Amino acid sequence: ASLAGWLFAAPALLVLGLSVVVRDQTRRLADPLVQLAEQAERLGAGDTRITPRHSGIVEIDAVSDVLARSGRKLLATLSSEREFAADASHELRTPLTALLMRLEEISMTDDLDVVREEAASAIEQVERLGDTVATLLTRTRNSTEAPMPVRVDRVLAELQRAWQPAYEAQHRSIQVAGERGVSVVATDAALSQILGTLVENSLTHGAGTVRIDVRHSGPSVVIEVSDEGSGVRPDLAPFVFDRG
Repeated sequence: ASLAGWLFAAPALLVLGLSVVVRDQTRRLADPLVQLAEQAERLGAGDTRITPRHSGIVEIDAVSDVLARSGRKLLATLSSEREFAADASHELRTPLTALLMRLEEISMTDDLDVVREEAASAIEQVERLGDTVATLLTRTRNSTEAPMPVRVDRVLAELQRAWQPAYEAQHRSIQVAGERGVSVVATDAALSQILGTLVENSLTHGAGTVRIDVRHSGPSVVIEVSDEGSGVRPDLAPFVFDRG
């Protein structure tokens, strides 16, 4: 080839080479950006399973890492909200049921003394309901009420008074036995909720007399709630502590 031909060909080859380099660089930038846009769109649609991309471009990788962290935070928030809804549904049921029983008793009597007694019990149930709501909200804020010594006798007396009418309606009774004057380090709302749920479960699923026994076991206190029912079916036993 002549010198003139090489002089004309050299710029063309240079332009072609630059075009290839620019196209490769563009693809190197464009592909991670497309993936980044897809990640952002998935996160916006509620998909929290975002895996960080490593393109080798610091700025793009940083944005991808932020999206992945945001996905994990969103997942934790959604899980916390679902747990709160499930806890609220479960823990509010017992005091609401007890309150409904008090109101039903009031609606079926003309005796003012009975009305006053049931109204006082209803007020106690409303206060307990307020304590339960406060406990749920405190738990949601990742803090806890400071445990204090709680008199077990007082909590059991309140439960016995609240649930006895419902048990009598089924020709059943609640008996409290064991040691007296026992205190435990807990919260009043938590202890009432736990024991109230057990008493309600016995009313719904058990039979005969319900016995609440209190005793010391070393440094701990054991509160055992039992009845005369047939017990948990073998096929349900592995799941008895599952939610719901």
